[in-house]
Amino acid sequence: MHRRGGPAGAPGRRTRTRRRGCPVPHAVTGDSTEDGRPGADPRRYPVLIIDDHELFSTTLGLALREEGLDASTLEVDDLQDFLARPPGGPRGLALLDLDLDRDAEGREVDGVDLVTPLRMRGWEVLVVTGGPAQGAVAAAVAAGAMGYVPKWHSFDVLLRRVMAAAEGSILMTQSERQVWLDRYRRDQAEEQQMSHLLSRLTPREREVLELLSTGMRAAAIAEHFVVTMATVRTQIRSILGKLEVGSQLEAVALLRR
Repeated sequence: MHRRGGPAGAPGRRTRTRRRGCPVPHAVTGDSTEDGRPGADPRRYPVLIIDDHELFSTTLGLALREEGLDASTLEVDDLQDFLARPPGGPRGLALLDLDLDRDAEGREVDGVDLVTPLRMRGWEVLVVTGGPAQGAVAAAVAAGAMGYVPKWHSFDVLLRRVMAAAEGSILMTQSERQVWLDRYRRDQAEEQQMSHLLSRLTPREREVLELLSTGMRAAAIAEHFVVTMATVRTQIRSILGKLEVGSQLEAVALLRR
């Protein structure tokens, strides 16, 4: 799990202090289009911040409210309850961090998995994140995110982008979106190829590879399974052949992708 700071000019240290009484997003009021986009008064458009960095989300929320936006924060621990509500409730703009912490049950939360259910409930999704690899951003765009703002941008730039999104501006050109979609398709193809190669391994070979990935040497693996060194060496040769790689380092790298 990454531990990263927020954009320049805003605090970004992660804490797990539970903030009680966070406001529930208000319904869209005032002039708006049929799909919930803002009309004459875009500042009434709800903005939902989904980010587990308390200082960052608090600072961002305050700044957005000073701009007149109806900004509130959704805690990681409250995500399940929020998504359990039937579609058709309040909707607006969700600012989504992809590198979220664990929920109250100790389960890791992947921000990419939140894009589709948020979109199904009528929320536009703007990815505001700094930690994940580009592949995660590509997956979020493929799932329907309207754009991506890195946290390492200045805080002023971040605010301008959020305001533009709330006003219904297009933040990503079709050609830019296509670049992300092409990246996503490449990543999917590589993942399928990796899964195919790993499926060739026997259960014991997979165990040996897992132990190699922890740094355990062949002699220690032989002792662990109470087998001879010759047996382990044979298993390692079989692993390399099935994965179509030339070294243990390549095999471990394939497993860790």
